[in-house]
Amino acid sequence: MEYWISVLSLLGIHMLMALSVYVIMSTGQVTFGQQGFFAIGAYLSAFATAMWGLSLTTAFILAGLVSSLFGVLVGFPALRIRGFYLAITTLAFAEIVRLFFLNLTYQRQIGDRLIGPDGAHGFRYIDYLVQHQITLYKFLGIIYLIVAIFAVFFILLGRSRLGPAFKAVEEDEMAASMLGLNITTIKLSSFIIGAFIAGVAGGLYAHYMQYVGQDFFGVNIGVYFMAYVMIGGLGSFVGPMLGATMLVGLTEILRFLQEYRMIFYGALIIATVIFRPRGIIDEALIFKIKTFLKKKAFPLTAGG
Repeated sequence: MEYWISVLSLLGIHMLMALSVYVIMSTGQVTFGQQGFFAIGAYLSAFATAMWGLSLTTAFILAGLVSSLFGVLVGFPALRIRGFYLAITTLAFAEIVRLFFLNLTYQRQIGDRLIGPDGAHGFRYIDYLVQHQITLYKFLGIIYLIVAIFAVFFILLGRSRLGPAFKAVEEDEMAASMLGLNITTIKLSSFIIGAFIAGVAGGLYAHYMQYVGQDFFGVNIGVYFMAYVMIGGLGSFVGPMLGATMLVGLTEILRFLQEYRMIFYGALIIATVIFRPRGIIDEALIFKIKTFLKKKAFPLTAGG
C-alpha cells in the first residue's frame, strides 16, 4: 500500500509540473526551466515550515507567490526571444537556481538539530508532516485536492477572456496583436501562472520527501516535464496530466531496465512527434469529442 501511495503522490506532483509547462506552451512559448521554479518553491516552503514555524498552507502559498515573482523576472526578458533561444534562456535560469542552492548554507540550531540548507548535502529534517501527525495517506489527499483546485482553475481559465487569448497568441501572434490583444501581458501572465504552479508543486515535493537536494532539479527533470506536455497534448489541460500519468506509469513498469528505459521514452516522444505533433489530446480530438457530445445531447434536447 505504501508503494502505491508513493507512486500516486509523485504522480500528482508531476501532474502539477506538467500543467505549469502547459500554460506557458499554450501561448506558443517553450520552456525547459520549470525545475527552477520547482526548486524555489521546494526550498522556500522548507524554510517556511522547518525554520520559520509557518503552517503548511501558508508555506505553499508563499512558495507559489515567490516563484511567481521569479516568473516575472524570467518572463520579461523572455518576451524579446522565442523558440530555441527562449528554451536555452529558461534552461540557464534553472541551472543558475540549481547552482545557487548547491552552494547555499544557512542553518540554525532548532532543538538538538541543525536545520536548514547545507550546500551539497541539501535541506534535511523537513518533518512538518511527522510533527503534525499528517500521514502520507492524508498528504496524498492534500496533493490531489491541490491538483483538483488547479484543474478547476484551468476550466475557468478556458471560459474566461484570457484562455482564448492564450490560444490566439499561440496560433498567430501578429494576428492576435492586430486584434488588440496585449501580447506582453498575455505571455507574462502565462509565465506567472506556470511559475506559481511549479512553486506549489515544489513545496509539496519537499514535504513529501522530507528532504530537498539540488540533484532533484537537474536538466533531465526539465525534459521530463516538457515530455509530459508533448506526449499528452496541447488541446486541453487534461493532455499534460495524461502525459504525466503515462510516463510516470511507464517509469514504474520499466524500473527493472534502469537507465535503459530512457530508450523507450525517446521512442515514445519520436513516435508522438511523427504521428501526433500536437500530442495525444490535440485540438482535433477535442473538436471530435465536442461534436460527438453535441450529437448525443441534441435528441434529448429535441425530445424534451
